[in-house]
Amino acid sequence: MRLIKLSANQESFRTIEFNTTGLSLILASKKVEDTLKTYNSTGKSLSIALTHFCLGSSNNKAFGENLPDWEFQLQFEINGKAYESRRSTKKQGDIFLNNKKYSLEKFRGFMFDMLFETPEQAEYISFRSLISRFIRPGKFAYNDATIYIRKEQDPVRQLNNAYLLGLDTKLISDKLRFRKELKEAKDFKKQLEGNPDFKAFLEKQPVRLNPDIKIKSLKDEIERLQKSLQSFVIAEDYNSLKLEADKKTREIAERMNEVVRFKNVIANIENTLLLRKDIPVEKVLKMYDEAKVEIPDLVKRTAQEAEQFHLKILSDRTSRLIKEKQKFEGLVAAENAKIALLDRERSELLQFLKGRGALEEYLDLTRRITDATQQLEKFEFFKEFTTKQKNRINEIEIALKDGNIQANNYLSENEALLEDNIALFQSIVRDCYDDKTAGINVANNEGDNQIRFNIDPYIDTGGSGGGVDKVEIFCYDWMILLAQHHHQVKVIWHDSLIFEGVDTRQKSTLLKFALEQSEQKGLQYIIALNQNEFDDIQNQFPEIARRLYHRCVLELTDESDEMKLLGQRVIMEYDKG
Repeated sequence: MRLIKLSANQESFRTIEFNTTGLSLILASKKVEDTLKTYNSTGKSLSIALTHFCLGSSNNKAFGENLPDWEFQLQFEINGKAYESRRSTKKQGDIFLNNKKYSLEKFRGFMFDMLFETPEQAEYISFRSLISRFIRPGKFAYNDATIYIRKEQDPVRQLNNAYLLGLDTKLISDKLRFRKELKEAKDFKKQLEGNPDFKAFLEKQPVRLNPDIKIKSLKDEIERLQKSLQSFVIAEDYNSLKLEADKKTREIAERMNEVVRFKNVIANIENTLLLRKDIPVEKVLKMYDEAKVEIPDLVKRTAQEAEQFHLKILSDRTSRLIKEKQKFEGLVAAENAKIALLDRERSELLQFLKGRGALEEYLDLTRRITDATQQLEKFEFFKEFTTKQKNRINEIEIALKDGNIQANNYLSENEALLEDNIALFQSIVRDCYDDKTAGINVANNEGDNQIRFNIDPYIDTGGSGGGVDKVEIFCYDWMILLAQHHHQVKVIWHDSLIFEGVDTRQKSTLLKFALEQSEQKGLQYIIALNQNEFDDIQNQFPEIARRLYHRCVLELTDESDEMKLLGQRVIMEYDKG
């Protein structure tokens, strides 16, 4: 992929026609002597943002609000075939490629297929994540060689960098996936253990409850209840029959109470009949005779007459009590007969109701089955949680340890690839620093994290500083471009931020490298420079400055709005990085 031209539908726009090979210079010149004005207002950085806009970047609110009627076009070529992408600031969800409308997602998918090889593990590797490593999208992208995209997570960053270094992305994705699964498993365990409902459920159970025992008990209960439910017959008149049976039970109890009362009366009569009779008169007279006490004949006759009268009364009373006893014995027999009849009738009702019931009882059975089933599910889930979940955590931890071994073996088996990357990086560094140690350290990260490989480009300057971090960025980007691992991108675009803190000699050396390599290898290097940077180079290395200016494709100045990129005055914060 090479860039050909960036243009817009507004005549005021300063169209940029890139050199298809070699270096393309965008020069921001300061013509007005005003200390309040800087190079940043001319649009050199905006040109990068607009290029990304035409390459399917996320919707840009500032473009929609401040450039409502603008449409930008980017012409580029891939493997000799020309393409033009066109995108409006008003309808940013659509993008046209060779006049065919695409959604942003489909456009990005098409561009990925055209420029990049599909990795074995493609998740988190996308056209946008990769193209930003050739055209750094904002000032946040110039702080570290391996950081390109704002808020890009470390695992995603190392995955994309490893891909462009030719490393095995599956090893990286595996650790990322296992660490994610392990976190989810542990979070789920913690969340479940802390769930108030589940804790309350467990606290109601016996201490050290064995789930298997409770599960077996619940299964037996459910089986018993289901059998009862299957044989259950709903009697439409169940309630009335049940009431009648209850009524007979109450009547039987009442009559049995009567029987008890009657029997008590009979017992009292029998006790009365057993009472001792009075002493006979003859015995009394004998006692007086033996005592030599003489009783008159009149008294004797009166006593004998009284005795006869009393005996008659006693005989009448006994006859009456016997009749009373016989009466109550008859009442007892009658009540027992009635009780027997009521008991038979009640038994017949209960026999009929056996196996039958009211709708309420049927619903109660189903409710009890539902409750027992829910309890069973909870215990079965608890059992599964305490076994399968713990086993899963152990399996993941084993897989992570196995992944550490695989990664160590992989680095040992692919030393040639690593050495090629290091050698290429070193060759670029030597053009700036003659004898400094440099390389790209790729190490297996066995820590408790989502990082598989630590990727660390470095230049040992002995602590001299001098913008070494920016030189690392320059050399790292060129290494990725020249290595051509898995991609067909032929362009690097750097903002002037790439040279912040870098001295003039090193700037000139790096730009000389870019001039020669891009021409020799048929590549494309786009660089934005400020006038003062160009002047410093021209003063110390006029030949390099001459070659640079010869490759200038656009000069932006602050002398008027027409000389800025948009050709008009527009103040907007399009990049908050």
